[in-house]
Amino acid sequence: SPQRIMHIDLDYVYDENLQQMDRNIDVLIQRVKDMQISTVYLQAFADPDGDGLVKEVWFPNRLLPMKADIFSRVAWQLRTRSGVNIYAWMPVLSWDLDPTLTRVKYLPTGEKKAQIHPEQYHRLSPFDDRVRAQVGMLYEDLAGHAAFDGILFHDDALLSDYEDASAPAITAYQQAGFSGSLSEIRQNPEQFKQWARFKSRALTDFTLELSARVKAIRGPHIKTARNIFALPVIQPESEAWFAQNYADFLKSYDWTAIMAMPYLEGVAEKSADQWLIQLTNQIKNIPQAKDKSILELQAQNWQKNGQHQAISSQQLAHWMSLLQLNGVKNYGYYPDNFLHN
Repeated sequence: SPQRIMHIDLDYVYDENLQQMDRNIDVLIQRVKDMQISTVYLQAFADPDGDGLVKEVWFPNRLLPMKADIFSRVAWQLRTRSGVNIYAWMPVLSWDLDPTLTRVKYLPTGEKKAQIHPEQYHRLSPFDDRVRAQVGMLYEDLAGHAAFDGILFHDDALLSDYEDASAPAITAYQQAGFSGSLSEIRQNPEQFKQWARFKSRALTDFTLELSARVKAIRGPHIKTARNIFALPVIQPESEAWFAQNYADFLKSYDWTAIMAMPYLEGVAEKSADQWLIQLTNQIKNIPQAKDKSILELQAQNWQKNGQHQAISSQQLAHWMSLLQLNGVKNYGYYPDNFLHN
């Protein structure tokens, strides 16, 4: 049956006033029912600053401060009162854990010293065993404290073509038979392509390791979904810039949630329809892709200066019908600002 997804920030639901929070939950549940939603992607981490670095979560755990113990409560209410499936939306790498853990570093052309990218998610390196163990603990703690149907891996599991230049990453490349020098890898087109594949697989393997930890606690029925940027779907060669590979995702997860967000990709308003059609055409070219992909539309136009603009219901409805006309079965949108519209 077709999937209708609502992707929800618990930042919007939370209120220090408990009565107000109960009212917020009621409004949310009514909205989920009204919109005939089948699955809610529910934020398990707090990101009030919107900077993507996760310092607090919505569940008890061993490593990070808990902002409030509300994930399990909202998930339970949604499951029992709206009958939806709940996927816990969790970061993969952008956790503000122990400062001694390795961070993803990038090495710009011509530079000698690797650094943390100023404009990208601050991510922990997936090539550091301690990172893998600690992030795994967070997933185990979530699984031990809440009932849910699946996991949605956040879009922060990405590495650019200048990353990861941290020491554990370089060691991993050398062990896999690559040069220990990023500039040497980049100068050899065949090595460069193989290196992008290697990094994509490393990220995917890490997420599968995390879902195995969750399944060990919650059971094998737990489903997996992962956010992918649109560009690796539209232009597979852009795997090099993201370390995300659409064909890999389709094989590895129950669902691939494509960020079908034209403005996020810098597409002009008048070209947005054409861009969405181009995206759906790519999906049609791949067997089974249509059945295992969910297209997530943007309900907000994010701005660098933080003055985000809501996208009108009419525009969203238009995009949804455009997706349906082009054979898309499963779609949804993010974010849902249910208190204001």
